[in-house]
Amino acid sequence: MLPSELRAIKENISRNRSITLDLPRVFAFKDHDIFDFESFLKFFDWTLSDRNVRIDLRNCLSANFQALSLLVLYGWRLSTQGCNVRFITENTKDHGVSAMWGQMGAPGLFWVLGNENQQFKGYQKKPLFAVRNIDDFKGVIQAAESYTKGFNVEYEGTLRYVLGELLYNTLEHGRAYTKKGRKQTQIPSIVQFTWYKTRNEIQFIIADIGIGVKRHIEQAYPGQESDEEAIKLAIKPKISGTFGRNDPYTNKNNAGMGLYISSNIIRRLNADMHVVSGNGLLHISPRDITGKTMQTNWPGTFVLVTVRLEDNPQFELHKIMQEFRDFAAKELKEGDKKEDDNRHYISISNYFGNYAEDKEAAIKFRDRRLFPEINAGKTIVIDFDRVVSSPHSFLSALLASPIKTLGMAAYKQLKFVNATPEIRETIDFIFDDNT
Repeated sequence: MLPSELRAIKENISRNRSITLDLPRVFAFKDHDIFDFESFLKFFDWTLSDRNVRIDLRNCLSANFQALSLLVLYGWRLSTQGCNVRFITENTKDHGVSAMWGQMGAPGLFWVLGNENQQFKGYQKKPLFAVRNIDDFKGVIQAAESYTKGFNVEYEGTLRYVLGELLYNTLEHGRAYTKKGRKQTQIPSIVQFTWYKTRNEIQFIIADIGIGVKRHIEQAYPGQESDEEAIKLAIKPKISGTFGRNDPYTNKNNAGMGLYISSNIIRRLNADMHVVSGNGLLHISPRDITGKTMQTNWPGTFVLVTVRLEDNPQFELHKIMQEFRDFAAKELKEGDKKEDDNRHYISISNYFGNYAEDKEAAIKFRDRRLFPEINAGKTIVIDFDRVVSSPHSFLSALLASPIKTLGMAAYKQLKFVNATPEIRETIDFIFDDNT
């Protein structure tokens, strides 16, 4: 075969392994002034690997900076999955989405990824930051303070506090790494700020592709039912602090107050905070706190904060923080008692291993440990994390009698988390057969 023929075959194979992702005409979190993260996240295909990926920005007519900044993390993630990623922009950089991409310094994303001391070279008013360490942390804080110069000093301190807590969170559980050969590279978190001058509004996003809120929380509070419930738990007092990474039953006293106070400050500032992690979404507004489980997914966490600037906020930071702490102490005391009284957690892998197959052991466990808690009226959270196999005979021995005893109340009193689709399907069949 001639060299030219071989070259043609290679080029054809390369074309067949290539994909172009066209940015939609509108690439933003809002659709007609309504936040729609679910539709926005449909663009991201996290399954791509070992392909040439072209992300074409040229057909996008409208975008915002915070949404565009997430493409940086997407590009980094795909590159760690063996993809050759290239962003296609307009030749002219004077206007449009291509100009926005350049203003953030985003074209240098792979240079930043490969050089731990390198930052994005964007415009001062549209900065994009990689966050890997405490030096990056300080750089972000300094940039944020430049937005609020001339405002009430308490206001500046308040924004610094909120931003600082969110940055600490992403430094703790937002770390992600890629390894090529012997070299391990950290995939940074990102932060992007924009001051919308006509609206006198600051919007910033802090995003990562780390372990996510649920896995982080479960290191001290195992058995969370969903990403949405884990985020809701994270904003409660003494929950969102730093947990150890080795022992999943790390003492709860290591948890902190930062995210609890930050979320309450956001409400007092007449601001909005959206937290997205996995397929969970939490919206914290001055009026209420609402959650949602989405069909789409973000592999990590991002927090979007919108703050309407005011020259004279009507509060003092130290006073409201003390108020929140006093309320938290009361809530914590009542919450701990309620949790202890009403919830019982069972890890199947701890008792039966990764292959939960011993029917006789299931019967003994059911009679000695499961029925007493059910009879006490507790909600039972049964965690199948790390369980590879659990046949019908085992699950029926463990669950059939309790379900039959509870009747329809079993759907409310028995909760199952982290089960594989096969195990979940078997459990559903046992429920159908015994209710």
